[in-house]
Amino acid sequence: MFHKLILTIIFTTRLSAQIIQDSTNLINSRVLDTTSQTAVVYFYEPYPQQVGSAILQLGGSLTLLPAPVVEDEYPTPALDLQYKRGMFKNISLVGSLSTNYFTNLLHIGIQLNLAKNDFSFGVENHLGGFAGFISIEGQFDNNSAYAIFYMPILRMGYRFANFSVSMSWAASYIFKSVNKVSSLKTKGPENNWNDLFCTLAIEQPFLKSSLISIGLSLTYSRTPYQSWLLFNTIDEWLFVPEFFFGFQL
Repeated sequence: MFHKLILTIIFTTRLSAQIIQDSTNLINSRVLDTTSQTAVVYFYEPYPQQVGSAILQLGGSLTLLPAPVVEDEYPTPALDLQYKRGMFKNISLVGSLSTNYFTNLLHIGIQLNLAKNDFSFGVENHLGGFAGFISIEGQFDNNSAYAIFYMPILRMGYRFANFSVSMSWAASYIFKSVNKVSSLKTKGPENNWNDLFCTLAIEQPFLKSSLISIGLSLTYSRTPYQSWLLFNTIDEWLFVPEFFFGFQL
């Protein structure tokens, strides 16, 4: 009887130890998964970013100007540089530069990031500026344009095991804009909403050493900034699609 009791105690102790070990391994694996998920930072997904961490993303975009602005739709290329840094808990500093030398767009702002499980939500407030210049020999000299604007952005994202999908909605409010053709200077849109944006982005690891972002942005605009050098005089709302990609450096 005593011998059976000893065997029962030993068996129960070993079983309990195994259960505890399995539970510990499961908890550790979940912690590691959560840590690795949090350590991955995408640009478009508004998942909370670790304080002090930063990403720099380089890519490009192709914008199709609509037929009312040009006779035939053709792509306008641009180089894109994007930056995001965790400043405080759930707060990131975000900046974006798009340029093709003749047309330059820069905006910087603060983003609030919130997450519940795999869902994430973000709100941003940006201030930015646009500047363009070109000189066409034999036609017009020293053509330029500039604008100052405010841009609120709303972001939502969902993180899967190996990639993330996010949507964002934005609008631009033009404080001031000016166009100059040779010596002729005219005012552009001022003190009104000029652009509405909707962007779909997919982000995932690339070649085990980097992260890639690809997506589509649809703009509903009165005066697309990419069309300034075409001397656009059409005052109507137009759809402007843009395809983009980017690689984290």
